[in-house]
Amino acid sequence: MSKVGEYMSTQIFSTSRDKYAYEAIDEMYKNKVSALLVKEGEEYVGIITKTDWMFLVLKGECDPKIMKISSVMTKLSNTIDENQTISEVCTIIETKKIRHVPVTRDGLIVGMFSVKDLEKYYLQLHNKTDF
Repeated sequence: MSKVGEYMSTQIFSTSRDKYAYEAIDEMYKNKVSALLVKEGEEYVGIITKTDWMFLVLKGECDPKIMKISSVMTKLSNTIDENQTISEVCTIIETKKIRHVPVTRDGLIVGMFSVKDLEKYYLQLHNKTDF
């Protein structure tokens, strides 16, 4: 059975909880990612996604130039170990209605698994069975 660690992104993009939301938006755009882990000091405490701030801005509940990331982020509560299966991460993504899951090794975050990685897995699986 395929493991999360085989398909996760090992490059971690993060930002400080004290920055403004527009700075996170700029970082996501610059790095071509749709989520950033949020740090307080050296510890990851949350995640901010493109979807999070888009809904808030569109609803008129957020001015990214004055709102801090700490006010927009989601507290970090869902992680998955790199040795867990793709099926297990699918369950988390589906039940929690999220698109990004930080991946851990020995309790430390070492990567990110997203629905994009899931697409990569299924495309590769399809190619292996395509005659």
